[in-house]
Amino acid sequence: MRYFLSILLCLPLLGFDIDRLYDSTLSTIATTLEQTDIYLSDDNRSIKQRFNIATSLEMVTETYQPTLFRFNVRANIELPRTQKKLHLFLQDFEKSNSIDKTYAKNIEDSIQNTSYLFGLQYLTRSNIAYRAGLRFRKVTPDPFLSARWSKTHYFKDSWIYFGDKLYYYVRHKWDNTLFAHYQYKLNDQALFSLENSYRYEKRPNEENQYVHALKLYLSRGRYELLVPRAEIYLHSNNDSSYKLHYYFAGFSYRNVFFRNWLFYEIAPAVLWRIENNFRPSYRLGVSVGITFEKN
Repeated sequence: MRYFLSILLCLPLLGFDIDRLYDSTLSTIATTLEQTDIYLSDDNRSIKQRFNIATSLEMVTETYQPTLFRFNVRANIELPRTQKKLHLFLQDFEKSNSIDKTYAKNIEDSIQNTSYLFGLQYLTRSNIAYRAGLRFRKVTPDPFLSARWSKTHYFKDSWIYFGDKLYYYVRHKWDNTLFAHYQYKLNDQALFSLENSYRYEKRPNEENQYVHALKLYLSRGRYELLVPRAEIYLHSNNDSSYKLHYYFAGFSYRNVFFRNWLFYEIAPAVLWRIENNFRPSYRLGVSVGITFEKN
């Protein structure tokens, strides 16, 4: 599914008149989403649309690891008519919080352990969101129920954002993530963040994942973002006790080029992995993609 969507959304780059093809593709997406919203809500009034869909081709290479190519799709879609009752969502779901989205030794597992969630969400006034839907990994659907809770406690120039995300899957059982992030606003372009999370998965082997990260978000307008980061990742399960699996230090830089809907991202880093006896390995990620959005 991911590859089909990515190839479909990348088609505008293959044409001669890319502006005309891009406008046509954007119009088709907008019309389809609006008709879906009208159908689900039974309301045909004119309401402003909001959505953001990004697709990209990514390359990741690292010392001691195979070079990886993959397509990514990210979607943030609001259906304003339907959302008055229930919110329809489609999103990527990552098996792990680690830099590789997996606790395994091979970065190729990144493309094997990302799936999609699709369903309905009901948001209460007490910041609790209830969800029901399907998780798709390859083709097989896995029905789930979910409860998400979050809260923000504000100080003068900083805040603490914390909460819990609990999922129950028919096939994969329990998946629970606790998180607490401390963030400090340095100025209008800079934000410091200390991010911490603990995740428990019942299957396949009662996995426990811990991630602690220091990040600095530096932005110049809505199109340019630089994020230096340092991270540690720890893991345990029924077969392995609590261990530090890697240190990570690097940054990602994202910007637009040629058109305001074309973007690129570079992400160099150094990792010290347990499977390499903590010898440094050098990693580089490069991606180019397209954004379809309405605000």
